[in-house]
Amino acid sequence: MPKPLPRVPHVESPFLLRAELLTAVPQSMSTIDRLEAEGKFPKRIRLEPTNRVAWLRREVTAYLRHLANRKRPRAQEDHVKAANQELVSKRSGPTPEDQPANPDHQFAPASATSGRNPDVGG
Repeated sequence: MPKPLPRVPHVESPFLLRAELLTAVPQSMSTIDRLEAEGKFPKRIRLEPTNRVAWLRREVTAYLRHLANRKRPRAQEDHVKAANQELVSKRSGPTPEDQPANPDHQFAPASATSGRNPDVGG
């Protein structure tokens, strides 16, 4: 049997073992087994050459994110969508209301609008 690799202290494993899975997921092991059989939970992976199993951390994280979004109240979901849409519209550039009134979209010199140049003291 090959010798296991040493653990690196500050590197997170890409796998979740059963004990860690049960602390991360708000369901029992029997519920996880049932959801996995129905295809609603990430599939486990057998860690060769042992009989141990694990789940991919990124797949479990995606499942938890999906679960959190599903449980979010509808009003809160609408509020988040509205806020995101507002951010997107602000990033898309100036609106027609922000544009100058003249059709050429050029600013007129100060002397043409007020009769005097505000930059020149007088």
